[in-house]
Amino acid sequence: MKDLSREYLETLSSAELIRLADEYGVDIPDDLDRQFIIGDLLELADELESGERYQESVVLSDTGQIMNVNALPDSYNENRIDVILRNPASLFVWWDLSEDCLKELEEESGALHLCVNFFENGDDSKPSDSFEIKISDKERSRYVIIPFDKKFVRVDLFCDIDGREELLAFSRKIPLPVSSDLMTSRPGEKLKIPRAMELSGAADLLHEHYNEYRNSFF
Repeated sequence: MKDLSREYLETLSSAELIRLADEYGVDIPDDLDRQFIIGDLLELADELESGERYQESVVLSDTGQIMNVNALPDSYNENRIDVILRNPASLFVWWDLSEDCLKELEEESGALHLCVNFFENGDDSKPSDSFEIKISDKERSRYVIIPFDKKFVRVDLFCDIDGREELLAFSRKIPLPVSSDLMTSRPGEKLKIPRAMELSGAADLLHEHYNEYRNSFF
């Protein structure tokens, strides 16, 4: 492997330099002198090396092939959790665990679970309803089916050790879509769907959701 160095760039033709710059999103005018192109690429290499562009390291193989080595960590060594609405019937939840937490779980044979909390109002401190989901210490994400009649949701991450429950992290509270005939209907039923929604493929989406998450309709 070689660094993206001046010595290597000097061996490339002007066309090859322009192609290389284009692959990294560097805008190069057609009439720009090759030394200026090399200078721009060297500046880019410095930024990549210092982590200013997503902490990617730029290296070249002996054949001149460009290789990007992604240096983003698998974990940020902290307990955190967040959630987004995947569709009107499900959430995508993802979380991270610190090294200390993982070590304690292993040493104490602890367990983890998610608590999905529903709220009537955005500023309520106590949930109106909730349910728990057991998870393993290897998991980092989960899709969660949600009822149609809820208004706000927050997901908490808990650790259970020796009968003691400890809150590790909690997500932001997000609003849920207002229930509609479309969200609670079943395939085959005649619905008055607005033309815009019909053109967007709402019927196909409903059929797909019914096939994959049939239990949520009962």
